[in-house]
Amino acid sequence: MKTLIKLEENPNINMVGKIYEFIDPTKVYIPILTNLTFRKNDYIYKNNYYSNYISSISGYVSGSKKIYLNNKYIDSLEITNDFKENSHIKRRKKKITNREELIENLKRFYLFDLINKLDSNKSNLIISCVDEEEYTINEFMRLSNNYDEILMTIDFLSKILKIKNITLAIKNTNAKSIKNVKSIIGSFPNIKIVLLPDNYLIGLKTNLCEFLNLKEEDSLLFTTNEIYDLYTTSIKFKDITEKYLTISGDALAKSFLINVKLGTSLNEIIKKYCKIKDKEYDIFLNGYLSGIKVLKKEDIIITKEINTIVINKKNTNCETECINCGACYKICPKDINPKRCFFNKTINSKCIGCGLCNYICPANIDLKRVVKGDMYEEKEN
Repeated sequence: MKTLIKLEENPNINMVGKIYEFIDPTKVYIPILTNLTFRKNDYIYKNNYYSNYISSISGYVSGSKKIYLNNKYIDSLEITNDFKENSHIKRRKKKITNREELIENLKRFYLFDLINKLDSNKSNLIISCVDEEEYTINEFMRLSNNYDEILMTIDFLSKILKIKNITLAIKNTNAKSIKNVKSIIGSFPNIKIVLLPDNYLIGLKTNLCEFLNLKEEDSLLFTTNEIYDLYTTSIKFKDITEKYLTISGDALAKSFLINVKLGTSLNEIIKKYCKIKDKEYDIFLNGYLSGIKVLKKEDIIITKEINTIVINKKNTNCETECINCGACYKICPKDINPKRCFFNKTINSKCIGCGLCNYICPANIDLKRVVKGDMYEEKEN
């Protein structure tokens, strides 16, 4: 394993261990990826799926909007909330007893990422409670607040996949999660708790398996939020209409976790919950290091893929000429030479977008933007 580092703490970020609820947005937006036709004032029921995206509220079609999703601008349907939560979907509640039944059930909820992980020919099941980005507490808070459901679902999944070697990996700094889990872990003797160092990228499958002395090819890795999605859909048979979202950064008076409806506009969340201290600030999706910079917050809606919003003071450090120190190459976990990519203006497909090259660069060069190809600002319509 390449030596992993502990990132320097930012004393200007005040993380509040409290969950805010935002389950009554005035509007939500549903990405439309197919040729579906809607008219203004058409009624939309909660829990209906459109192009694999769910309507998390019931209400009326009030318009359309261009949104930024998966590195491109697409059309979305604007739904105005009627606050009635009307749904005509009835989910079956039949106990799942094998892998095939579990896969068929997950298809109904469009959870194909989880289906792709359900390989029964593995001998190790790893559950990661690791938030890779600094000042992100999605996984930590999920385990802390839903440890009963998480442990029950791990036990359920291990029986379905017939895996006996189960590891719950928790950072050694997450004292609350450790205490809560240890209080009931005796009921699940097959689950072993392992404490991890508080190092950046420790939660990546390659690094985690190496730390646990397990073969990567013999191991399945799920996060605690993925396990909770399994609990919601395959034990409770409910649709996923909400998600945890961390909002943090040194431009905020406080950083916090919010439980938010899918499809909610980032702009509405910021207006209601964020007290921004600085007039000049930047917004990043999914972390300051590993995320991408947002050009217009009005274009962003909350989907299952967005876990963190970082609002930082605008970086006033000017980019200077490369001094050929080689620090970016030495720190890269994939042994890429970011400097070479930067000068040649080439993307490297091995890049995982961790942002360590930017973090270490003494010349303040935005290396990741080139190496990974995060060109959000150049894609604006």
